Amino acid sequence: MQAVDILGDSTGRDGAGRLSTGPDPCRSGGSSPPDSAVVAATTPWRADALLSFVTGNRDAVAPGGVVSARLLRRHGDPHDALDDLLGNGGLRRLRRGWYCLPDADEEVVLAVSSGGVLTCVSALRFHSVWVPRSDAVHARPARESVALQAGLEQCRVSRRLPAPVLAVDPVALALRAASGCLSREYLVAAVDSALDSGLVRRRDLDRSLWWSPGRAHDVLAHTDWAQSGTESLVRERLRGQRLRVRTQVTIDGVGRVDLLVGDRLVIETDSAAHHSGVDAYREDRRRDLQLTALGYRVLRVSWEQVINEWPAVLRAIRRIVDAGDHRWAV
Repeated sequence: MQAVDILGDSTGRDGAGRLSTGPDPCRSGGSSPPDSAVVAATTPWRADALLSFVTGNRDAVAPGGVVSARLLRRHGDPHDALDDLLGNGGLRRLRRGWYCLPDADEEVVLAVSSGGVLTCVSALRFHSVWVPRSDAVHARPARESVALQAGLEQCRVSRRLPAPVLAVDPVALALRAASGCLSREYLVAAVDSALDSGLVRRRDLDRSLWWSPGRAHDVLAHTDWAQSGTESLVRERLRGQRLRVRTQVTIDGVGRVDLLVGDRLVIETDSAAHHSGVDAYREDRRRDLQLTALGYRVLRVSWEQVINEWPAVLRAIRRIVDAGDHRWAV
């Protein structure tokens, strides 16, 4: 038995390129696919074949190691196989119709056990999209009438969806939920990250965010090329100061720099993930030396400075800009 693509496709725009508010892409992308998309099979699963199907297609059918019987029924009758796997420890029942592997993700298990699915910033983090650090687990109820257990952040997606078949919302739907939890600048950073990683298409986000709780569809107008969340935050904050900021500018002999303010103020946003280690340290210093030799001003800021010490960072940038040092001398 082969896995099928349960994530629908949609364009988000009509033939003239205008935004369409027609069928919501997340109605097929994050939940149950249309009946015409999948032909239900009646052949009974064998326990070993079902377990192999789940583990071999984990990302597509059992994200986080959690799978729904509803999805399995689209490929065969799982009743007897599920009983066998529950008996031998291959799977564990979380709630009616939902099962997990022994090594399932704890946050996904918590969301599903509570009557929901993982969404919002928790789902985005699961998909490796940049989001602000948080220990909270965000979930949405599988049904409108369900109240999730205490300790979970309960999120809404602003439009009724079919019952979910995946334990973790796909990126477009998770971003829609996040629009009700994140500030605009953090939502822009998350969208930048999702687009840069290729996890979602802009045309799908057009329509997904149209249905967001805060009507955050205009967030796409603020997106730009960025390779880290802190880079997105700095860009948005400086543009909010009416400064001219360009992203990922290529400079001869140096390569791409994160941000260029005016003509010559280079801002590099350093994260521990990409700027730690001896080799990275040496390469950063080589680039700084070359930029200085070319006449550029270089300012490096860390994640901690962007998140926790932004007023001090902004004062330093404003001092350079107010003195005119971000432009070439005439």
